[in-house]
Amino acid sequence: MKKKIEIIFNILIVIFVVVGLVVMFTYNSDGNELVSHGIENFKYFTVLSNVFCGIVALVQMIYDIINIKKHREYKEIIKILKLIATTDVALTFCTVAFFLWPIYKMAGMYQGSNFFFHLIVPLLAIIDFCLLDEGIKIPFKITILSMIPSIIYGAAYITNILINGIGEWPDSNDWYGYLNWGYPVGVLIFAVTTVMTWIMAAILWKLNNRFITTDKELND
Repeated sequence: MKKKIEIIFNILIVIFVVVGLVVMFTYNSDGNELVSHGIENFKYFTVLSNVFCGIVALVQMIYDIINIKKHREYKEIIKILKLIATTDVALTFCTVAFFLWPIYKMAGMYQGSNFFFHLIVPLLAIIDFCLLDEGIKIPFKITILSMIPSIIYGAAYITNILINGIGEWPDSNDWYGYLNWGYPVGVLIFAVTTVMTWIMAAILWKLNNRFITTDKELND
């Protein structure tokens, strides 16, 4: 039963990511939200992480439907990718829900594509990974890999600014405002974000191990 529900959740994740992308390209922003125009939105970690989450959900959905039980290594790879993807969207969800929303109270954070990318997709992914997963457990050391997307994104973000300059709003290359207090503080923010990403991954790993139904249990 859990596997069937998990397949449904993966289908929903894929659908809502696609819907979010469609809305992203068609929705007329009033300027009171964290969105840009069309393809320019792909500069945001939120959009990239949700697309990655949708791709991983699609891969797992196909894997589960085909039901290739013999290839354990594929299960492990998918599980690792799923942990990384869920961690990324969970970080986005928590950042908006517990930091940006309480401070700025911007309704746009949950309007348009943000409704799907800041709320719906992250919640589905978190519930799926923590409560519906079946198969294998992965070692705790794997949680370190969850920091890779944040490190790559942070490096690209800073490199772009070093090459092209900060610029001025609304065409600033520092669209998150991390360098408002200078480069040292900006680097510190990215470092803290990376550590928070690992902590998020550790929490998800713990919850997954608490509620997972393993292959051995399924066969007992």
